[in-house]
Amino acid sequence: MLFPHRISPIATTAICAAAIGLASVAAAGTAGASAGTADDAFLAQMQTQRIFVNRPQEAVTQGHLVCAERAAGRSGGYAYAMVLSRTNLSATKAAHFVVAATNAYCPQFSAQLN
Repeated sequence: MLFPHRISPIATTAICAAAIGLASVAAAGTAGASAGTADDAFLAQMQTQRIFVNRPQEAVTQGHLVCAERAAGRSGGYAYAMVLSRTNLSATKAAHFVVAATNAYCPQFSAQLN
């Protein structure tokens, strides 16, 4: 489901940077949560951020896609915009989603979220 409002690229970049920065700070305490697998850690972190999903496997797939885009050289802002356009998440929750996916599946990019 596409986000109903169109935002200019400059505004998107500014909102993205702020949202991901805030989400990174909020997620810092949950990044080290011990879980059985990366998927469990990802889903637990999303629940901590009050992002509830009806289809966990779809959320996991989207989380892996965030890291695939990062590994392909795309920015955290690009991943944020992708999540925002593919889901019905609010801007803040989309930022939390990107942070949770990064922490769980590609922590080598975590420092680049700030």
